[in-house]
Amino acid sequence: MKALRKESRQPGDLQLVDIPIPKPTGNRVLAKVAYAGICGSDLDILYSRNTIYRPPVVQGHEFSAVIVDVGEQVTDYRIGDKIVSETTFGNCGNCQMCQDGNYHLCLSKDIVGWTENGGFAEYVLLNSQYLHRLSPQTDLRAAALVEPTAIAAEGVYVKGKLQPGETVAVVGPGTIGILSALVALELGATTVYLIGLHDARAVRFRIATELGITHCIDSSTTDPLAYILETNGGNKPDLVIDATGTITGFGLALELVKRNGRIVEAGSITTDTPFPWEKAAYAAVDLYFVFSSSHQAWKIAVRIFNTTAVDYTRLITATCPLNEYQRAFELAANPSQSIKVLFDPSR
Repeated sequence: MKALRKESRQPGDLQLVDIPIPKPTGNRVLAKVAYAGICGSDLDILYSRNTIYRPPVVQGHEFSAVIVDVGEQVTDYRIGDKIVSETTFGNCGNCQMCQDGNYHLCLSKDIVGWTENGGFAEYVLLNSQYLHRLSPQTDLRAAALVEPTAIAAEGVYVKGKLQPGETVAVVGPGTIGILSALVALELGATTVYLIGLHDARAVRFRIATELGITHCIDSSTTDPLAYILETNGGNKPDLVIDATGTITGFGLALELVKRNGRIVEAGSITTDTPFPWEKAAYAAVDLYFVFSSSHQAWKIAVRIFNTTAVDYTRLITATCPLNEYQRAFELAANPSQSIKVLFDPSR
């Protein structure tokens, strides 16, 4: 089968290769990949900015698929099932995180597309323990976005503890930012604000508006706090999600959130960045961080895709065959021109 494999830790050493189709045994399933999305972490692996991955490895952890074969111990899934998979492939089962049900935080876990072959291939071998079944009606192209939606659900609901009727602001209109705004609306937020810079207007704000996010704020020309206070009865948001992964984005989140409110940092701020401790303490905020996504978040994301009327395919700005991987990665690295780029391994 065709597969995109990171061959070594050398930056850019990604190759389109022919590798054997794996045979499922035990509790493993073999699935034919329908669509697979390029994540920011895939760019980090491509350019070796990430040290966790283990080459040679087929990348890709955001994908939808259809089961074509099952191991002898698999009883919950059948050939023909539409599925998505959590990024966990295996875990130690013994550490405190595993014992508490937070196996996604196990330090010894194996990760699809990082340490185990992933979805940038025609077929992928998966652990049936971490699968989720899609409804027969669910669009497989849209379902390639379930994994980043689970990240958004982890931030908005699991960590952010969103309650129906609350107001949410999201800083950063990238994939996770837009999906966080959409998840907040799906889960009952009354008003959602999406904040970004001027280069987001042409593609990201336009599509976000089409999907029902009515308050998109260009912070290059509009003061986000003044706009929110004017349109939200003089009140600051209950929950603010920073999806930029920058101290600038976090600083804006801290400025926007109400006193005793909640901030979720969904990005990865560098370790040498000064942190505004005094301002955060004065605001008495609850601060949460997202790393990977829990089983609960995955259940929420799958439920959304199985029931929603929102056309999540609007977030897909390009679909490429595997042999056009250089173009696909270039598009994915250009935030002003794209939101989510997919591979279609069947092409």
